[in-house]
Amino acid sequence: MNKRPITRRRLILIGLLLLSLSALQAQFEGTPGAGVHLGYASAAKRPGVGVHLHYYPTNNLRFAPSFTRYLEAGSMQMWMAETDLHYILPLSPATSLYPIVGLQYSNWNDDNWIDPSRLYDPAEGGMPMGESHTSHRIGTSLGIGYQHDIRYRVRANLEFKYQFIKDYSQMFFMAGFGFWL
Repeated sequence: MNKRPITRRRLILIGLLLLSLSALQAQFEGTPGAGVHLGYASAAKRPGVGVHLHYYPTNNLRFAPSFTRYLEAGSMQMWMAETDLHYILPLSPATSLYPIVGLQYSNWNDDNWIDPSRLYDPAEGGMPMGESHTSHRIGTSLGIGYQHDIRYRVRANLEFKYQFIKDYSQMFFMAGFGFWL
């Protein structure tokens, strides 16, 4: 086999390529920001609205806590607090993709919950009345996001995540706007 040694010219070209890719990346280290979002949760079967913060400990790593309140459906109420970690992969000076990994705490409250063990209890003498029941769940999420810088310090983003939550695992779609401070 004829292996070609790495020449000085190739090293210079590789170095220039890496330098140009790093130039696509904006300098965000230490920058905080905030935003709003709309989303849809498949298990909750309803839209939600929320706020998110973000902080860049490094240029490519973003910490993004958020809070989402879902619209009520019948007697069911739900909210979720999340903290995600994004790894920003610049595609151009204005667009980026980012994988998402996160943790969340969700609160599911049904004001008309019926205990299944009481459904067929002959001592009850009829159908049991609904009562309030709250489920607290901790979960994880994995996903992908897309970000487009609309103008200086203003961005729009789309996210798709699968949330692994005991008894309530779901897909979550989100669209949001944010700004850097």
